[in-house]
Amino acid sequence: MNTDEARDTAAGPRNGLAEEAWRVEEASLALVEMTLNAVAEDSDLSVTQLRVLLAVDRHGPLNLSALAAHLAVSVSAAGRLVARLDDAGLLTRLLSPHSRREISIDVTAAGRRAIGHLRAARRRRIAAALTRLPPGTRRALAGALTEFTAAARTDEEPAAAWTGEEPAARTDEEPGAGHASDPPYTDRTTRRNQ
Repeated sequence: MNTDEARDTAAGPRNGLAEEAWRVEEASLALVEMTLNAVAEDSDLSVTQLRVLLAVDRHGPLNLSALAAHLAVSVSAAGRLVARLDDAGLLTRLLSPHSRREISIDVTAAGRRAIGHLRAARRRRIAAALTRLPPGTRRALAGALTEFTAAARTDEEPAAAWTGEEPAARTDEEPGAGHASDPPYTDRTTRRNQ
């Protein structure tokens, strides 16, 4: 039995789905941190500008209202962000082929290069972390994340009822390891600043 299994056994029964959500969230925070580090070190874009660029790249071409909805911002705020990225040559604003009163927003070749550069930097950081895992674990993780991505893209609510309750306080880590006694779902940045 490895150390993690011993800790899990000692911790006793868990609140299944809530515990699994907690673990996936912890992993996602590591990925977000890798992304933010890649943005800080390898890009002149702000996180907000990157968010706009990625939204248009993944879902575009979009009109301004659809982009604002994806970003959960006002249409005027989205318009200002698009204008800055258009001025930088990363997005383009054209009249929509469907309506002369609507603008179609898309990523330019320069914008795609910027995204590609950032994604390559992030993949290098992810690959560095993956090299510390056994090959079987890497394959299993990649397969599970592929399934998770597909599940996250569906519009339907999961069949299992989600109570929204947080799992019991974590006891599977050594005291002083960073967050064993912290309440679940507290982000590490908040804990560091306390």
